[in-house]
Amino acid sequence: MSGLENAGRDALAGEERLGQDSVAFASFVQAVSGDFDLLAELHDREPTAAMVEAVQCCPIEDQLGLVLRSDAGLAALAAFKLATEELPRPVTQHAIDELAAAYADVYLRHTYRAAPTESVWLTEDGLERQSPMFEVREFYRRHNLVATDWANRPDDHIVLQLRFMARLFDAAKTPDDLAGAVAFLDAHLLRWAKRHAIRLVQTGAPEWYAAVSLLTACYADEVRVHLTALTGMARPLRVETSAAKNEKAAVEAAMPYIPGVAPSW
Repeated sequence: MSGLENAGRDALAGEERLGQDSVAFASFVQAVSGDFDLLAELHDREPTAAMVEAVQCCPIEDQLGLVLRSDAGLAALAAFKLATEELPRPVTQHAIDELAAAYADVYLRHTYRAAPTESVWLTEDGLERQSPMFEVREFYRRHNLVATDWANRPDDHIVLQLRFMARLFDAAKTPDDLAGAVAFLDAHLLRWAKRHAIRLVQTGAPEWYAAVSLLTACYADEVRVHLTALTGMARPLRVETSAAKNEKAAVEAAMPYIPGVAPSW
């Protein structure tokens, strides 16, 4: 996992500048595209020794092009840092084997009741390959993309959704070109990524994978804030249910303590 150039960071000086400066905007969208690809890679497969060593040597916040500033984002970065610090340096084969077994528990066996697919979260019966998957597939089709291994990894899998976001940002030339990214975040990824992360925290999933999911949810949330300013498309308001409030309290309780930072969603 290679770090991104600081051009993406500099581009975040202000959305007004981003919207008017084509060079700054190009740097911003390329940085965010790279970030979504990096997050997809973290979800895609069990970590290799090289991947673990990369995040031990270069903290994840230094590899991201977008600087996370929210309390929740900072707490997610801290959680990922703690997860990496608990691994031996140099990383051992035993540690890699344990991460591989944990990957199977989280993403394949669903030991922690946190499926990495949208349909499970947004349908009443909690089943895979339901209407959300077909809606996601339609989004892909409109952008001339198709999932090549849908039999093993449904279209609404988190890895594919993150890769899709990366492609949308990579193709954007003006703020208007990001309307599709806004629509996809609001209709799909932002509706379930946080719930997926919270479930992993609540059920005691291995810290590496819980932290990756928390970071993904926080990152997508902050990107949406920037998109509001860039495109003028406000995020739709949703009523926070009592269950959602309980989930929020649970994940905040599980976040690491950082002086001066109170995690909030």
